Amino acid sequence: MKAQDYLKIGASAVLGFGAMRLPDDKETERMVDAFLAGGFNYFDTAWIYGGSEERLKRTLVKRYARDKFVVANKLPPWEVKNHRDCDKLFEEQRIRTGLEFFDFYLIHSLDDGREVEVEKMRLFDWAMEKKERGLVKHIGFSFHGTTAYLSRLLKAHPESEIALLQLNYSDIMRGEAGEWQKLALAHNIPIAVMEPIRGGALANLPASAEKILRDYDSSRSIASWAVQYAATLEGVTCMLSGMSNMEQLEDNMKTFRNLKPLTTEELEMLDRVLVEMGKVASIPCTACKYCHANCPLEIDIAACFSLYNDLKRGGAGWNLGMMYRGLPDGKRAENCTSCGACNAHCPQKIDIPGNLRTVVSAF
Repeated sequence: MKAQDYLKIGASAVLGFGAMRLPDDKETERMVDAFLAGGFNYFDTAWIYGGSEERLKRTLVKRYARDKFVVANKLPPWEVKNHRDCDKLFEEQRIRTGLEFFDFYLIHSLDDGREVEVEKMRLFDWAMEKKERGLVKHIGFSFHGTTAYLSRLLKAHPESEIALLQLNYSDIMRGEAGEWQKLALAHNIPIAVMEPIRGGALANLPASAEKILRDYDSSRSIASWAVQYAATLEGVTCMLSGMSNMEQLEDNMKTFRNLKPLTTEELEMLDRVLVEMGKVASIPCTACKYCHANCPLEIDIAACFSLYNDLKRGGAGWNLGMMYRGLPDGKRAENCTSCGACNAHCPQKIDIPGNLRTVVSAF
């Protein structure tokens, strides 16, 4: 079965259930049940999504027949030095999820800094061996690098069957993500979209930007515009959303039931939204928390950045300041020693220590 056969529903992209930000087991079970009942079946997890593999085992794998769902998992190249390490980690992931095989298995978070190491370790050869043994149905990669690296990657690895790319209206209209989409199309590789709402940033807009969308259609959620944009991009076969409550799930499913491309007028409206967003200096954190595992002081970096961004978007300073001071001792921005251990693991290439100092100044 081709990768597209797993993913395509008519002419529209599939809604994928991203497991990065799952709630507790009880709520996750409700969401899994509603997701499957809604006609969707693609679940995405990863080694680094703290506890998500085990949670999917409890809430999905143990409760449904294997042919009722599709699971994508990922190999973290920063955790391995050779194929023996890959094998050990892969077996642990099978135990964590309770699965004999993965429908999709991706080399995770590739960027320019990992290019030499990934090729030296022959990670794609290792993944192909797993596919030949039936332990993986389809292989691919997730990407956070430069356009030049993506071009080299696609040429070097035509065996890839899916590319997980960060595509949203902000990164395409104001960044180079549109070039990534064009490269994937040129190489005829199916695209799965991550961060369509940019970690929530496109759902929590500055007041002036939100007003543009509310005035156009007050019946829709702010997030639905970003979801519709990403899901209807050419070449996109799956759009992942890291849903963390039933309200988000139901809103996404509603958008997908009526999925159609945005009109020229609506695209121009999103451009005006970005103009308003550009007037607010925020930190482009998507709350992936890859940096957390590498902070020796265990600072809650994502929470610090989120509170700061809410403040810059016009949130109540007294309340956000109270929430910032309410973070556990040792977890706040002022505890950062600027060691820089976090920076290499940030897909958004944020100067984390520098921005933590900005957070300290703001609060």
